[in-house]
Amino acid sequence: MTHPIAVIVICDGNRPDFITDATTPTMAALRRAGAWHDNHRGIFPSATRASSASIATGSFPLAHGLRGNAVALPVPGGFEYHNAGKPEFFDTYRAHYGRMLSRPAMSERVAGLGTALIASNVSPGAAFFHDSYSHAQMLHRHESYAPGRSAMPPLPATPGHAGDRVVTEAFIAVLLERRPPVATLWLSEPDVSMHAAPLGSDLHLQALAQADTLVAQVAEAVGRLRDAGHDVLFMLGSDHGHESVTEVVPVERRLFEAGFKADLDSPELIVVPQGCSAFIHFAGPALARKAEVGDWLRERDWVEEVIEGEDLPKLGQIPGADVIAIDMAKIDDTNIKGVRGLSAMATRFNEDEDAVRTHCGMHGGRGYYESRPVLLAVGGAFEAGSIHKGQTSITDIAPTVMAHLGLPVDGMDGRALQPRVALAMESA
Repeated sequence: MTHPIAVIVICDGNRPDFITDATTPTMAALRRAGAWHDNHRGIFPSATRASSASIATGSFPLAHGLRGNAVALPVPGGFEYHNAGKPEFFDTYRAHYGRMLSRPAMSERVAGLGTALIASNVSPGAAFFHDSYSHAQMLHRHESYAPGRSAMPPLPATPGHAGDRVVTEAFIAVLLERRPPVATLWLSEPDVSMHAAPLGSDLHLQALAQADTLVAQVAEAVGRLRDAGHDVLFMLGSDHGHESVTEVVPVERRLFEAGFKADLDSPELIVVPQGCSAFIHFAGPALARKAEVGDWLRERDWVEEVIEGEDLPKLGQIPGADVIAIDMAKIDDTNIKGVRGLSAMATRFNEDEDAVRTHCGMHGGRGYYESRPVLLAVGGAFEAGSIHKGQTSITDIAPTVMAHLGLPVDGMDGRALQPRVALAMESA
């Protein structure tokens, strides 16, 4: 018996301007075959783990609760840094909050129709926060599981194209066998190569071409599902874009040198970098100097913007009297390969990353290119060859999937794109 299916492929970190007939012919052909969303936005920070939670729940961090790629959790006297990508952080998060994400993921919403499929080659945190209550069948190199976290053999994959190929083959096999209501494939490329080499380099262009071949394999599987009578919505996107690094700034070390911390490793003030942005958390005596720290940061040439108070929820972020955010300085220029979009990068203490990071890709801030991911939709209500200029968000993916499957779209920040596309077509 046939039923509607939504298939989502995320090419981590891809930028719209990287999709060309020369380098990514399949993606370019899909762009012509479907609806291209030309004003698509990520979240703040434009980082994978929080973005994965936002795509899964259709909600901003303010609603789902995962602030970024890394977070600060309270300890006596201040805060402690935690990397949200580590597998052990999943249990740390649950122990601290007594729950997982505050909003249900697509895997939970579709459970009445069948078991969702997620195949991911990014960090364990990014994968598991896509399904925080373990309703899906998860295929991952660290841990694979059936619903309820019933253990399955992990995939023999590593980050990069070879691992992406393994994950894609496993994804297609399960997709064609089970035909789940929603199936998500999350590739590690081109993000892995963009972090490792200058944007526009041979390594970066090769990663794009290799990701394109895997997208082609999924597109062929989608065609087979359609031939079998299924109404398939095929969405191709990314979680964020990239900018090229101009300089690496050890923000916490600079705050210590300026006298805002008693000791370099003391917990009363800690910086939680998000790549091209950072959160700064204050406790104890440091909290009384938060306004002074904000003013000092505004005078640094490596800071684009200081964000605090009610400006945080305006960006979909979690506010607090003990936190401020900074967006690192942006330059509208090109790197050594002629790729536009430059940003400074934040670290906590490390002053030695310039040699390996400069001109390479990074993200996490509010720069034009890092905050503009890819989104195109083929099938369903989406007209082939259409280009939509209205602003969309990665939070719109989940409600669009729910609308395609005939399920409620309540309790999400995003909106289903189908009626917005229809309205745009009527007014064109």
